[in-house]
Amino acid sequence: MTKITYLCSAFLLFAGIIGYANTAANYTDPQLLRIDFTMPNGYVRHLAIGFTPDNAASDGYDYGYDALNVDNFPDDLNWLIENERYVIQGVGAFDDTKTYPLGLFLTNSGNIKISFDKLENFDNPIDVFVYDAYLETYTRINDADYASHMSHGDYTDRFFIAFKDNSENNIAKSSLSTPEAFLENTRIQYLSNSKEVYINTTGPNSIKKITIYNLNGQQVYTLNNLQNQDFRITIPNLKHTYGIVSVESDAGYIASKQIVIN
Repeated sequence: MTKITYLCSAFLLFAGIIGYANTAANYTDPQLLRIDFTMPNGYVRHLAIGFTPDNAASDGYDYGYDALNVDNFPDDLNWLIENERYVIQGVGAFDDTKTYPLGLFLTNSGNIKISFDKLENFDNPIDVFVYDAYLETYTRINDADYASHMSHGDYTDRFFIAFKDNSENNIAKSSLSTPEAFLENTRIQYLSNSKEVYINTTGPNSIKKITIYNLNGQQVYTLNNLQNQDFRITIPNLKHTYGIVSVESDAGYIASKQIVIN
Protein backbone atom coordinates (compact mmCIF):
# COMPACT_ATOMS: atom_id res chain seq x y z
CA MET A 1 0.00 0.00 0.00
CA THR A 2 1.29 3.43 -0.87
CA LYS A 3 1.95 5.37 2.28
CA ILE A 4 0.52 8.89 2.18
CA THR A 5 1.55 11.36 4.84
CA TYR A 6 -0.87 13.98 6.16
CA LEU A 7 0.95 17.27 6.64
CA CYS A 8 -1.63 18.68 8.99
CA SER A 9 -2.40 22.35 8.66
CA ALA A 10 -1.30 23.07 12.20
CA PHE A 11 2.26 22.12 11.28
CA LEU A 12 2.20 24.68 8.52
CA LEU A 13 1.47 27.20 11.26
CA PHE A 14 4.17 25.91 13.58
CA ALA A 15 6.77 28.46 12.49
CA GLY A 16 4.22 31.17 13.17
CA ILE A 17 3.48 29.81 16.62
CA ILE A 18 7.17 29.74 17.50
CA GLY A 19 7.55 33.19 16.00
CA TYR A 20 4.79 34.50 18.26
CA ALA A 21 6.39 32.94 21.30
CA ASN A 22 9.75 34.35 20.27
CA THR A 23 8.46 37.87 20.83
CA ALA A 24 8.27 37.21 24.57
CA ALA A 25 11.09 38.44 26.76
CA ASN A 26 13.79 35.93 27.73
CA TYR A 27 12.52 33.41 25.18
CA THR A 28 14.40 30.13 25.01
CA ASP A 29 14.02 27.50 22.29
CA PRO A 30 11.60 24.75 23.30
CA GLN A 31 12.74 21.15 23.44
CA LEU A 32 10.62 19.26 20.94
CA LEU A 33 9.46 15.66 20.82
CA ARG A 34 7.85 14.60 17.55
CA ILE A 35 5.81 11.41 17.24
CA ASP A 36 3.82 9.86 14.39
CA PHE A 37 0.50 8.04 14.36
CA THR A 38 -0.19 5.56 11.56
CA MET A 39 -3.91 5.16 10.86
CA PRO A 40 -5.59 1.89 9.83
CA ASN A 41 -5.54 3.09 6.21
CA GLY A 42 -1.77 3.73 6.36
CA TYR A 43 -1.95 7.52 6.50
CA VAL A 44 0.31 9.25 9.03
CA ARG A 45 -0.54 12.02 11.48
CA HIS A 46 2.36 14.09 12.89
CA LEU A 47 2.20 15.29 16.50
CA ALA A 48 4.61 17.42 18.53
CA ILE A 49 5.02 18.40 22.15
CA GLY A 50 7.28 21.28 23.13
CA PHE A 51 8.89 21.65 26.56
CA THR A 52 9.64 25.25 27.54
CA PRO A 53 12.72 25.37 29.83
CA ASP A 54 11.55 28.71 31.25
CA ASN A 55 8.06 27.29 31.99
CA ALA A 56 6.50 29.76 29.57
CA ALA A 57 3.75 27.21 28.89
CA SER A 58 1.72 24.95 31.17
CA ASP A 59 -0.07 21.60 31.01
CA GLY A 60 -3.29 23.49 30.26
CA TYR A 61 -4.16 25.56 27.20
CA ASP A 62 -1.59 28.25 26.36
CA TYR A 63 -2.24 30.72 23.55
CA GLY A 64 0.63 30.72 21.08
CA TYR A 65 1.93 27.32 22.18
CA ASP A 66 -0.95 24.89 21.54
CA ALA A 67 -2.40 24.16 18.09
CA LEU A 68 -5.98 22.93 17.92
CA ASN A 69 -6.83 20.05 15.59
CA VAL A 70 -8.79 21.61 12.72
CA ASP A 71 -8.86 18.47 10.56
CA ASN A 72 -11.69 15.97 10.28
CA PHE A 73 -9.97 12.64 9.68
CA PRO A 74 -12.03 9.48 10.20
CA ASP A 75 -9.17 8.02 12.27
CA ASP A 76 -6.89 10.23 14.35
CA LEU A 77 -4.66 10.61 17.40
CA ASN A 78 -4.41 13.93 19.26
CA TRP A 79 -3.11 15.48 22.45
CA LEU A 80 -5.95 16.06 24.91
CA ILE A 81 -5.95 19.41 26.71
CA GLU A 82 -9.00 20.30 28.80
CA ASN A 83 -11.10 17.82 26.76
CA GLU A 84 -10.12 19.44 23.44
CA ARG A 85 -8.04 17.86 20.67
CA TYR A 86 -4.65 19.34 19.69
CA VAL A 87 -1.84 18.42 17.28
CA ILE A 88 0.82 20.57 18.97
CA GLN A 89 1.07 20.97 22.73
CA GLY A 90 3.36 23.33 24.64
CA VAL A 91 4.11 22.53 28.27
CA GLY A 92 6.58 23.57 30.98
CA ALA A 93 10.13 22.33 31.51
CA PHE A 94 10.77 18.67 30.74
CA ASP A 95 9.96 16.45 33.70
CA ASP A 96 10.37 12.71 33.22
CA THR A 97 7.83 11.97 35.96
CA LYS A 98 4.97 13.51 33.98
CA THR A 99 2.65 11.85 31.48
CA TYR A 100 0.58 13.47 28.73
CA PRO A 101 -2.79 12.06 27.58
CA LEU A 102 -3.55 11.10 24.01
CA GLY A 103 -7.00 10.69 22.49
CA LEU A 104 -7.44 7.95 19.89
CA PHE A 105 -10.50 8.35 17.66
CA LEU A 106 -11.27 5.54 15.21
CA THR A 107 -14.14 5.29 12.77
CA ASN A 108 -12.50 2.19 11.30
CA SER A 109 -11.12 -0.85 13.09
CA GLY A 110 -7.62 -1.90 12.10
CA ASN A 111 -3.92 -1.81 12.81
CA ILE A 112 -2.46 1.37 14.30
CA LYS A 113 1.05 2.43 15.25
CA ILE A 114 2.48 5.17 17.48
CA SER A 115 6.09 5.90 16.53
CA PHE A 116 8.98 8.01 17.76
CA ASP A 117 10.09 10.51 15.10
CA LYS A 118 12.83 12.72 16.59
CA LEU A 119 13.98 15.06 19.34
CA GLU A 120 15.09 18.65 18.93
CA ASN A 121 17.13 20.82 21.32
CA PHE A 122 17.72 18.07 23.91
CA ASP A 123 21.31 17.81 25.19
CA ASN A 124 20.82 14.15 26.07
CA PRO A 125 18.52 11.45 24.69
CA ILE A 126 15.35 10.68 26.61
CA ASP A 127 13.23 7.55 26.83
CA VAL A 128 9.77 7.84 25.32
CA PHE A 129 7.03 5.34 26.22
CA VAL A 130 3.44 4.76 25.22
CA TYR A 131 1.56 3.85 28.39
CA ASP A 132 -1.53 1.74 27.80
CA ALA A 133 -3.64 2.23 30.92
CA TYR A 134 -6.03 -0.58 29.92
CA LEU A 135 -3.28 -3.20 29.61
CA GLU A 136 -1.01 -1.45 32.16
CA THR A 137 1.95 -1.73 29.78
CA TYR A 138 4.79 0.62 28.90
CA THR A 139 6.18 0.37 25.35
CA ARG A 140 9.46 2.18 24.71
CA ILE A 141 9.09 3.61 21.20
CA ASN A 142 12.60 5.02 20.68
CA ASP A 143 13.57 1.85 18.81
CA ALA A 144 10.30 -0.04 18.29
CA ASP A 145 6.78 1.24 17.51
CA TYR A 146 3.73 0.73 19.67
CA ALA A 147 1.53 -1.40 17.41
CA SER A 148 -1.93 -2.80 18.05
CA HIS A 149 -5.14 -3.86 16.33
CA MET A 150 -7.87 -1.57 17.63
CA SER A 151 -11.65 -1.71 17.31
CA HIS A 152 -13.46 1.43 16.19
CA GLY A 153 -14.41 3.86 18.93
CA ASP A 154 -13.05 6.73 21.02
CA TYR A 155 -10.25 6.09 23.51
CA THR A 156 -9.78 9.16 25.68
CA ASP A 157 -8.34 7.73 28.88
CA ARG A 158 -6.26 4.79 27.70
CA PHE A 159 -3.08 6.09 26.01
CA PHE A 160 -0.41 8.42 27.41
CA ILE A 161 3.09 9.53 26.47
CA ALA A 162 5.43 8.83 29.39
CA PHE A 163 9.17 9.05 29.99
CA LYS A 164 9.63 6.33 32.60
CA ASP A 165 8.51 2.73 32.82
CA ASN A 166 6.58 2.76 36.09
CA SER A 167 5.33 -0.81 35.85
CA GLU A 168 5.78 -2.84 39.02
CA ASN A 169 8.16 -5.30 37.35
CA ASN A 170 10.41 -2.55 36.06
CA ILE A 171 10.51 -0.70 39.41
CA ALA A 172 11.45 -3.92 41.18
CA LYS A 173 14.09 -4.71 38.56
CA SER A 174 15.60 -1.22 38.72
CA SER A 175 16.03 -1.51 42.48
CA LEU A 176 18.10 -4.70 42.19
CA SER A 177 21.87 -4.84 41.93
CA THR A 178 22.34 -7.83 39.62
CA PRO A 179 24.20 -8.37 36.33
CA GLU A 180 20.88 -8.74 34.48
CA ALA A 181 19.45 -5.56 35.98
CA PHE A 182 22.61 -3.56 35.16
CA LEU A 183 22.52 -4.83 31.56
CA GLU A 184 18.86 -3.96 31.21
CA ASN A 185 19.19 -0.53 32.85
CA THR A 186 22.28 0.62 30.92
CA ARG A 187 21.91 2.52 27.66
CA ILE A 188 24.82 3.00 25.25
CA GLN A 189 24.21 5.26 22.26
CA TYR A 190 26.25 7.13 19.66
CA LEU A 191 25.07 10.74 19.14
CA SER A 192 25.79 11.51 15.51
CA ASN A 193 25.09 15.25 15.85
CA SER A 194 27.68 15.85 18.59
CA LYS A 195 29.94 12.89 17.67
CA GLU A 196 29.78 11.58 21.23
CA VAL A 197 29.13 8.28 22.93
CA TYR A 198 26.34 8.66 25.49
CA ILE A 199 26.11 6.22 28.41
CA ASN A 200 23.38 6.23 31.05
CA THR A 201 22.45 3.74 33.75
CA THR A 202 19.60 3.70 36.25
CA GLY A 203 19.13 1.71 39.41
CA PRO A 204 21.54 1.28 42.32
CA ASN A 205 24.76 0.85 40.34
CA SER A 206 27.05 3.55 38.96
CA ILE A 207 29.56 3.44 36.10
CA LYS A 208 33.10 2.59 37.20
CA LYS A 209 34.93 2.01 33.91
CA ILE A 210 34.36 2.60 30.20
CA THR A 211 36.39 0.84 27.50
CA ILE A 212 36.02 1.12 23.73
CA TYR A 213 37.41 -1.46 21.28
CA ASN A 214 37.55 -1.67 17.52
CA LEU A 215 36.19 -4.79 15.83
CA ASN A 216 39.66 -6.37 15.88
CA GLY A 217 39.49 -6.39 19.67
CA GLN A 218 42.06 -3.62 20.05
CA GLN A 219 41.45 -1.18 22.89
CA VAL A 220 41.20 2.36 21.55
CA TYR A 221 39.88 4.22 24.61
CA THR A 222 39.53 3.65 28.34
CA LEU A 223 38.37 5.72 31.30
CA ASN A 224 38.58 4.38 34.85
CA ASN A 225 37.83 5.29 38.48
CA LEU A 226 34.44 6.82 37.68
CA GLN A 227 31.39 7.18 39.91
CA ASN A 228 28.80 8.39 37.42
CA GLN A 229 25.40 7.27 36.17
CA ASP A 230 25.46 9.52 33.13
CA PHE A 231 28.45 10.06 30.84
CA ARG A 232 29.31 11.57 27.43
CA ILE A 233 32.58 10.83 25.61
CA THR A 234 34.19 12.39 22.57
CA ILE A 235 36.55 9.91 20.87
CA PRO A 236 38.24 11.67 17.95
CA ASN A 237 40.87 8.93 17.48
CA LEU A 238 38.31 6.21 16.64
CA LYS A 239 38.54 5.98 12.86
CA HIS A 240 36.67 2.73 12.38
CA THR A 241 33.06 2.59 11.26
CA TYR A 242 32.16 0.26 14.11
CA GLY A 243 33.24 0.07 17.71
CA ILE A 244 32.35 -1.90 20.84
CA VAL A 245 31.66 0.02 24.05
CA SER A 246 32.06 -1.91 27.32
CA VAL A 247 30.74 -0.43 30.57
CA GLU A 248 31.66 -1.83 34.00
CA SER A 249 29.64 -1.02 37.11
CA ASP A 250 30.95 -0.39 40.61
CA ALA A 251 29.82 -3.94 41.43
CA GLY A 252 31.82 -5.42 38.55
CA TYR A 253 28.87 -6.03 36.21
CA ILE A 254 29.46 -5.59 32.47
CA ALA A 255 27.25 -4.15 29.73
CA SER A 256 28.47 -3.79 26.16
CA LYS A 257 27.13 -2.72 22.79
CA GLN A 258 28.39 -2.39 19.24
CA ILE A 259 27.95 1.13 17.89
CA VAL A 260 28.16 2.66 14.43
CA ILE A 261 30.36 5.75 14.08
CA ASN A 262 29.17 8.17 11.40
